[in-house]
Amino acid sequence: MFTSLKQYFSPFVNKDEELCLLQIFKPLYILLSALGLFPQAVRFPDGIKNTTLNIKNSIINSICTLFMIVIVHAFLVFHLQELNVSSKDNSMTEGKMTLMNYIADLVLEILFCTVSYFYVIRDRNVYIIILNDIAICWDRLAMGKRRLILGRLRVHINCVVLTTVLAMILVLAVATYTGDSGVWKMILVTLTFVLPDMIQFTMIAFYFVMILMVVAMLKNIEEEFKVISLVKNSVPNDLVEARLVVTINELRELYVKTLKIKRQINEAFQGPLLVSLVVCFFELVTMPHMIYHGLAFQANFTTHDDIECTVWVLNQLIKMYALAKSGALLKSQ
Repeated sequence: MFTSLKQYFSPFVNKDEELCLLQIFKPLYILLSALGLFPQAVRFPDGIKNTTLNIKNSIINSICTLFMIVIVHAFLVFHLQELNVSSKDNSMTEGKMTLMNYIADLVLEILFCTVSYFYVIRDRNVYIIILNDIAICWDRLAMGKRRLILGRLRVHINCVVLTTVLAMILVLAVATYTGDSGVWKMILVTLTFVLPDMIQFTMIAFYFVMILMVVAMLKNIEEEFKVISLVKNSVPNDLVEARLVVTINELRELYVKTLKIKRQINEAFQGPLLVSLVVCFFELVTMPHMIYHGLAFQANFTTHDDIECTVWVLNQLIKMYALAKSGALLKSQ
């Protein structure tokens, strides 16, 4: 078991290891399916005879999507009702301004879920088309440092992206459940703040991983050009084409296809990412205000409340960093 885990998280792909690009996406796919963010059920390639995704029975995935939509919107109503009755009993909502900020933040979190699920239902086939196009383009690039690029991509996704998502979910849960709120209030906060933020984090991770795959393809194209350069310098010009596995014209086609895939990804995620940025900027303003208001004007504002607001601020900064990092990676490559 330890050997399998070591191999799975290794940055190097062994020669006897049959690994294709889309197998790296599988751990994230499981998390996306559990949250209803991937309505289509797919069969992953084995890396030997098949290297693309195949659609299979999607009933369970569709039920997960419908269930999450109903849950977050139903508990939004319950939470608003609870605020109408007992907003004065909570240090986060006892002031008029803090209550307005709290409600606006709540509505924005659910708005993100609404937009995200609308996009994932609308583009459920687009995701599979994009992933299969990436796999097809990747398989046409047979030389360069293919295994090294694939191994590093696997580590980046499994050890950095997924670990960060799970760690932030755990931190948010701890910050929520260690307070002195009642059970019903904790349930409301979990299903209208923690769960939507988990959905938001996972959706951003989905986008980030897709961009990492595009960056890996561009890196592989770069390595192919290096191979072509070495061949041209070592053999006569009339023998260059015979020595090349992928020609310059084929690389040009792959590069154009990669740019098209990048545009498709941006179109598929532009709605959720736009709302996510609105949520991030709003919470970066309101959470420090809550901390200031609590420390300056409220005697019942506890250290736990301060830490909880700080955790939410950190949460937004990580999301914005992930989006900025994805753009920087594309630009640099």
